[in-house]
Amino acid sequence: MTIWIELLLALGMLGLLIFLPGYLIARALGLRGLWSVAVSGPASVTVVVVASIAAPLVGMRWGALPVAIVAVALIAVVVAFRMLLWRGSMPTSPQESLRPLALVATVAAPLVILVQVVLMIASPDHISQTFDNIFHLNAVRYILETGNASPFWVSSLTSAESGTVPTFYPDGWHALSALLVELSGVSIPVASNALLIGFAAFTWTMGIIVLTREFWGGRTVTIVAAAAASTCFPAFPLLLADYGVLFPYLMAVSFVPVSLALLVRAVLGSHSGGRDRTPWFIALVGLLPALAVSHPGALVALLAFAAVVLVTAAIRRAVATPGQTPGGIWPWVGIGAYLLIAAGLWYFLRPPEDARTWAPEMTVGQALGEIITASVNRAPVNLGMAVLIVLGVVAIFRARTARGWLAFALFVLAAALYVTVAGVPYLVLRDILVGAWYNNIPRLAALMPLVWVPLVALGFTTAWDALIARRRTAGKTVLTTTLVAAIVVALFPLPQAMSMRQAIRDARSNYAVTTQAPLLSTDERTLLDRLDDEVPADAVIIGSPWTGTALAYALADREVLLPHTLMYVSPEMQEILDRLDTAKTGSQVCELMLDRRVAYVLDFGRREVNDGKHVYKGLDRLATSDAVELVDSEGAARLYRVTACG
Repeated sequence: MTIWIELLLALGMLGLLIFLPGYLIARALGLRGLWSVAVSGPASVTVVVVASIAAPLVGMRWGALPVAIVAVALIAVVVAFRMLLWRGSMPTSPQESLRPLALVATVAAPLVILVQVVLMIASPDHISQTFDNIFHLNAVRYILETGNASPFWVSSLTSAESGTVPTFYPDGWHALSALLVELSGVSIPVASNALLIGFAAFTWTMGIIVLTREFWGGRTVTIVAAAAASTCFPAFPLLLADYGVLFPYLMAVSFVPVSLALLVRAVLGSHSGGRDRTPWFIALVGLLPALAVSHPGALVALLAFAAVVLVTAAIRRAVATPGQTPGGIWPWVGIGAYLLIAAGLWYFLRPPEDARTWAPEMTVGQALGEIITASVNRAPVNLGMAVLIVLGVVAIFRARTARGWLAFALFVLAAALYVTVAGVPYLVLRDILVGAWYNNIPRLAALMPLVWVPLVALGFTTAWDALIARRRTAGKTVLTTTLVAAIVVALFPLPQAMSMRQAIRDARSNYAVTTQAPLLSTDERTLLDRLDDEVPADAVIIGSPWTGTALAYALADREVLLPHTLMYVSPEMQEILDRLDTAKTGSQVCELMLDRRVAYVLDFGRREVNDGKHVYKGLDRLATSDAVELVDSEGAARLYRVTACG
């Protein structure tokens, strides 16, 4: 029960961190209602990432103070802009205020996702038993230890021994996690799961509902459909919480819907002039740091979607005034310049070549089949959602509105990217088009719900109107009542009972602490829980990071020689790894260990994450070595103290 109280405490503190600063900025900008709520999450992260960069430049330790200073400064800047550029409130329309039933659905959707995540993790202190989580959790500890959360510093966790200058690493998630641990006092695993819930349940649902409303208006039936649909696709957010694990990308992708909605409002909204568009553009620009420092992959996705929005707006203006070029040639010049800049970023933001090694896993036809059945990344067929998506597309072709064509074009773009990464066999072309996402299927699968949810909402609204109209003309017949009930079931309970249930069950295995868990078994986690009582705070622990020993840093707050699997290993470190079990007093390896304070060894056997096989010659015969003595053990997990070096 205590651990659940810790999670509630963490969620409460996180609510303040990702809501209050951004909400105050949004209100100062003039945003109201659901707009201000949806913008609050990414705007707050912008505050956090700007503070993380600025704090070390002025000699401040990472914590609440630099975040508060940056928040106040940004609010002041926004107020100044508003006083100089526009004095009134941002224009809103009556349809933007939510009616009671829509408001209930908007609140219910985050609660549904919260339940999904809780069912997946089983316990607030469980961790994702996946490869990337070694770095994510240890990076949080590194920020807490060094007091530096800059994205230009965190990579030194794994590169310090190389002597090179740390490179940029998008650490928005890690900076916020460290801040949450410091302010709430919870453990790193609990903070990690709180962030998962916050961005999956709150930021994602608010953003996608705002985007859907920007496309189709604020009718209650449409908002309810969007809210329900946001919980019905395994591809987001659960896939990114299961695969990888891709916490930073999950956080960044949750910012894309509201960012896209701001752009749609800015360029397609009913504005009297450029001055009315300015606040929407300023709001959008203010969210870009959150995207870029959380994960560049989400920024590239927004760049691609934004190109579609801008071209749609230009075509709309051209069609509205046939035979003329509204605004002259300059709008087209601007779009051309944007496309060049976006293409450059698309290329330069790609990860290194050795990280873009994923190959296609299916044929183009199979990938198209997954798009049609709303079951990307080999998920179960999501028939109810697929039917509503088709109805939405049909409604777009019947209505032929600018926003309808835009929603369809965004769907086509996202689908084309997914089909490319999943099935196109031409590897050079594929790398050019989807290398920004590591040529990785799950990363692009996660973008599909962003374009599916608006189509589902439109499809449901269209079906609802047709059925209700028939019901009114034919009377309250059993048939029409049954049809209405059936489509409601198809929208929400059916996907929850089938595709979402399987997704939760599959993801749950990656959070379970079992005897054969891929990263930390039951015995290994139990031993780590005792570590802070057995290992002095100034001692350094060595062990194979591939077996999970590296997590002694994040979970037990004890320094480890190898905090990650993919890190620079100096010749001195390699010497220790090769000769520890044969060390003798006065030997070179003893001198190296004394110099680096290596005093304990964790032995978690030979089972490695991702089924790897990495042998360290100095660690493979500890049980018979005279250089160490057994201090503690739990099943096959063992803790040794180095005795050979005095």
